[in-house]
Amino acid sequence: MYNPSIYSASKIWHAPKWVDLRDNHGYNIIARWINIPCGTPDDPTGAKLLTPAEKRQLWLNCQHDTVTADMTVVYAEKNNEQRGALVEMGMALGSALASNTPKPIYVIGTCPSFEVAGHSDVAFMHHPLVHRLKNVMPNLDGSYNHFDGYRQAKEHFLTNYYTPELAFKKTPFLQSNFMRVEP
Repeated sequence: MYNPSIYSASKIWHAPKWVDLRDNHGYNIIARWINIPCGTPDDPTGAKLLTPAEKRQLWLNCQHDTVTADMTVVYAEKNNEQRGALVEMGMALGSALASNTPKPIYVIGTCPSFEVAGHSDVAFMHHPLVHRLKNVMPNLDGSYNHFDGYRQAKEHFLTNYYTPELAFKKTPFLQSNFMRVEP
């Protein structure tokens, strides 16, 4: 069974959730930013302490990871104000267009950045590659069941976007053996 590569986008203090999903639950999360000390909602320092050069490299890594991922999962909670995740969503949509390969985005939870407000109807949420996972239940603390959200996103991807051609393109071993020309 193909294990799609996932770019995780969220506020920095949610990184331990994605590390846990990667290290203990078999999700192929390739977002390198989750390995950086990220702080907490009350003390969200972490990446803010990086030098400008380190921040530049961090964003180059985020761009590379977003573009190479099969899919992006965006996680938000009620009081989160998304900024970087919006940029990462744009990178994912742009890379889908550039590569002519669908790269869906799955949104778990909600926050003001993803809700209608005043003159904004959050039109980007209507893009055909953006899927809001509405069946993910909120927890009592305002967080969302990210385990269930990632499960739903992966299942949706495998049902609607996975093709043998995709697996072939992403498996260098198969390409090298298939493309070998004997003298």
